[in-house]
This record gives sequence, C-alpha cells and structure tokens, in this order.
Amino acid sequence: MGITIPEHEKCLCMKLAKPGYAGLGLANDLFSWEKERIDAEKLGQDYVFNAIWVIMQERAVGESEAKAICSAEIRKYMAEYVQIVEGAKTDQSMSKDLRKYLEAVLLSCVGNVVWSVDCPRYRVYA
Repeated sequence: MGITIPEHEKCLCMKLAKPGYAGLGLANDLFSWEKERIDAEKLGQDYVFNAIWVIMQERAVGESEAKAICSAEIRKYMAEYVQIVEGAKTDQSMSKDLRKYLEAVLLSCVGNVVWSVDCPRYRVYA
C-alpha cells in the first residue's frame, strides 16, 4: 500500500486496529466452522480450533447458540471499529499513513466476509 506507520504510532496503531482484527478473525471462524468441524470429525478429533467450539465449551451451549454469540461479537467489534475509523478520518494528530492503514483494515474485514460467503473451500456438500 506504500504506507509506513511512524515508529511513535505503532502501539497506537495496534490498539486502534485490534477490534477490526478481532471481528475479522471471528468472522473467519464463523464461516469456516462447518468445514473445520467436519475435518476434525474425519480425523477423530473431539475438538476444533475455532471460536465456535471455544464458545460452546466455555459457555456450555450448542452449536446454534454459539454461532449466534459469535455473530453478536462480530457485530459488536465491527461497530466499535467503524467508529474508530470514522474518528480517525478527521484526526489530524495521526499520520496520514496510520489513517490509511486503519481504513484498509476495515476494507479487509468487509472483503473477508464477502469472500467467505462464496468461498468454495468453506462450502459443505453432503
């Protein structure tokens, strides 16, 4: 992208981008759940390295409820991140490159969801 985050802004950058990355990661886990669950079953595993499985274990809920909880968390993180990006757009105390980076993370989140919806790798065929 041709940007450089100034050294003095790197900690701020990671702090501000964190909700975006959390939303992105959870969305990936939500969309990949079916495939990962089936793959784990084929391997004889009783666990799946996925947020849905973690929610099921930590909260003692079923798959449907875990997916709903994950979806709610994604919406929460993304709403928070949209506010961060909107605020950063006019914050002249931040470098132009930091503001561009934060917006790029937001676009990556959106792109990840669009890609995940039609991703052949996540399609589960009976």
